[in-house]
Amino acid sequence: MKKILFAILFITAHQVLSQTPIEAGGFIGTTTYQGDLAEDHLEFNELNFAFGGLARYHFNPKLKARGNVTYGHISGSDFNAKDPGLRSRGWSYESYIVEMSVIAEFHPFGRSREDAVGFFAPQVSPYVGLGVGFINYDPAIKVNKFKDQNLFPESGALSSSISLPLVAGVAFDISKNFLVGIEWGSRVTMHDYLDGVSKNGNRKKNDLFIFAGLSITYFVGYIESFNL
Repeated sequence: MKKILFAILFITAHQVLSQTPIEAGGFIGTTTYQGDLAEDHLEFNELNFAFGGLARYHFNPKLKARGNVTYGHISGSDFNAKDPGLRSRGWSYESYIVEMSVIAEFHPFGRSREDAVGFFAPQVSPYVGLGVGFINYDPAIKVNKFKDQNLFPESGALSSSISLPLVAGVAFDISKNFLVGIEWGSRVTMHDYLDGVSKNGNRKKNDLFIFAGLSITYFVGYIESFNL
C-alpha cells in the first residue's frame, strides 16, 4: 500500500512540475542613453554592449511576468552634436549601468503552446510590457577645458534610481523547450544624473536609457509527462 501511495505521489508531483510555466535564459544586445550629453534621441555613435539574464512566468498565454538583471555600458559626448557650441564645450562621459527589474507582458495574440490533441504548436507572439526597476551606475565625466573641471562632480549627484521600463518585442516559440525574443525597451529614470550632468545641463528633463537585443530562453516547465 505504501509503495502504491508513494508511486501516486511521485507521478502527481512530476506531472505538476512538468506543467510549471516558467522559462529562463539570457539576453545579449546593445544599450544607449538620452540626456544632457546626447543631442539626438538615438545616437548611433554611442551604442554599447549589454547582456543579462531573465526568468519569465506564464500566468496564461496572454499575460506573463518576468524578472531581469541586465548589465550595460552607456556613454555620451558633445563631439557628436551638430550644435557648434556643444562641440566646443567638449564634455563626455562613460558609465556602467546595472538594472534589476520586474516587467508585466501582454501578448494580445498569445495562445496555448499545445494544440487540441496535445502536440507542440509553434507561434509568433508580439507583445508590449511595463514594469519597475532599480538601477545603479557610476558616470565618469571628461571635460575639454581646464576651467570646467571644478563643475564636477555636481553636489547632490546620485548613483542609483528607480527606472520605469516600457518595452515592445516579438517572441518566437520555436520548439518545445526554446524560445527566442527580439525586444526594444526604453527606461525612464526618476532624476537627471544618469550622465552626472544636471545643474550644468538641462535640469528640467530627466535622463533615460534603452536596452535592445535578443533573448534565448529555455522552457523549464515543458517536460514530457508520464503516460499511465
